Amino acid sequence: MVEENARIASNDTPLTKEELEMINASMEENKRMEDLYCTGCNYCMPCPADVNIPLNFQLMNYHRVYKITDYARGQYSQIGKVEWYKGKPAHECIECGVCETKCPQKLEIRKQLKETARVLG
Repeated sequence: MVEENARIASNDTPLTKEELEMINASMEENKRMEDLYCTGCNYCMPCPADVNIPLNFQLMNYHRVYKITDYARGQYSQIGKVEWYKGKPAHECIECGVCETKCPQKLEIRKQLKETARVLG
């Protein structure tokens, strides 16, 4: 595998126009998703109601991005019940809005928590 990686990395053939277009399209899609989804920076924390916002959004991304909804629902049901999933699930949000004042991405956290509770709860 190392030899194959070295061989590919040493290929100095320029990318084709089509390859560059595919890369640029992929980068644009990543940028669009960056604006929609939580990056897990934790600036929204701590939540006054102890909702683990980044964890809830991580599990929602399992559903939205990776399409592993059953897994996400199973993990969501464990929030607050197992040691490694501390805090509370999305449906415990009291809609105080404190989190939104701290979010550098200006996400509509309350709205997204409602969606998370609806989809995964």
